[in-house]
Amino acid sequence: MAGELYTGLRIAVDDGVELRPLGLEDAELVYSIIAAERERLSEWLPWPVAIQSASDEASFIRTSLGQLAMGEGMACAIVTNRTIAGGIGLHRTDYINQRTELGYWLAAGFVGRGLMSRSTQALTTFAFEVLGLHRVVIRSATGNARSRAIPMRLGFVHEGTQREAELLNGELVDLEVYSMLSTEWFPSGAG
Repeated sequence: MAGELYTGLRIAVDDGVELRPLGLEDAELVYSIIAAERERLSEWLPWPVAIQSASDEASFIRTSLGQLAMGEGMACAIVTNRTIAGGIGLHRTDYINQRTELGYWLAAGFVGRGLMSRSTQALTTFAFEVLGLHRVVIRSATGNARSRAIPMRLGFVHEGTQREAELLNGELVDLEVYSMLSTEWFPSGAG
């Protein structure tokens, strides 16, 4: 898939909410969110400990922009009323096998509003309808009930548990695997 598909990309979620690729101009703000919420985010995500400066975040964004240009994935800001509320993205996108993985995080002030469920629904629809993929996977630590609730709420199928699949805070934890196929996706009825 050519990177030009993503030029100027904005994915509308609903009134006042959109997903857009992260740009280098976002590095300072995203870093400030991660720094302020590092302890909370690190409870379930392995990457916040690696983001120790705005420069680290800019490096991540540069890598993401390269993946975006190659059509291999995309890291997006969840923007609500012109404020970055968190991040969501497609990773390990494989056009030969028509699959991708979807990951997400949200700043504490935006939790509990259904924002991540709606954003996940919009990005899943984009993966199927625009990118032409057939399979979207979401993996979440077994103990992360909030994160696991999102694919379940959207009708993703629980495929099983990957035992000790992710190193989190010095401990290997199990991951729950959820998937959705394009032939099963009915977004108007999801959520």
